Amino acid sequence: MTVTESDAAQSSIGGLRRFLGELRAADDPSAVVPIACREACTTLGFAKAMFSWVDGPTWAPAYVYVDQGLDDEFDDLRTAVDGSAVPLLRAPREADLVRLRRPYVLRRREYSRNAYRALIDLSDPAAYAAAPVVANGHTVAMLHVDRHTDPISDDDVRLLLAASRIAGVVIGINENRRRLAQQRAAMARLFEDALGPSALPNPFDRNQFAVAPESLTPVSDLSDREESVLRLLADGATNAQIAHQLFISDATVKSHVRRIFRKLDVDSRAQAAARYQQRRSDPPALG
Repeated sequence: MTVTESDAAQSSIGGLRRFLGELRAADDPSAVVPIACREACTTLGFAKAMFSWVDGPTWAPAYVYVDQGLDDEFDDLRTAVDGSAVPLLRAPREADLVRLRRPYVLRRREYSRNAYRALIDLSDPAAYAAAPVVANGHTVAMLHVDRHTDPISDDDVRLLLAASRIAGVVIGINENRRRLAQQRAAMARLFEDALGPSALPNPFDRNQFAVAPESLTPVSDLSDREESVLRLLADGATNAQIAHQLFISDATVKSHVRRIFRKLDVDSRAQAAARYQQRRSDPPALG
């Protein structure tokens, strides 16, 4: 490997690391798509990048990013990429990609054969490539890229394939997290229906069996679960965070908070937190 080839390889590795870092830093799973397209251009060096979702017998071009140097020339392409579903039967190349999970490359003279011309004609690249995005064992999307004036090289295809694999891993992780949250919520509802919202112990609370400190002076008839909710509320936790921590639903947390306000005779979370801190600091009453 020559010095130039070594530098190019190191640059590609650095670009893929940034590509992964940007996807992982997305604070919303829906941001993965525009970030992937943006980084395919700004970090990996392609002229345009498009992301398409695959759903059964259809694929849907969902987002396109155009390099800033070409930014004013492709408004029609952006308008056309609107998430509309396209039958895979009308796009043989994309159909083969989904079925075989292999990238493909098209050069300008090959566009008339087996290509979905509606978007390629609007993009008008010198060369075009696409790779499958596989998450949890299924082809869920495609990442498309092109060069505006240069050909697509073998190194470009390897870079695209690595980027699409990274995107698939990140999308799979986000999907698994979403399913886990749904399962947790469903389990919480199941237990609440069977046992009632106050009967559930918190399996993640290591303090639930600890002896309460003597300085915690009871001033109301809060239940054990309400005490747990109040403690988290005083720590600044939101209702969603409390629900996650105590393995109960958001609606149950809201119900507990209302009862806590009523029992402590307060009108806000700040007042409830202040009462909690006061109870911790007050000396125990002498019998």
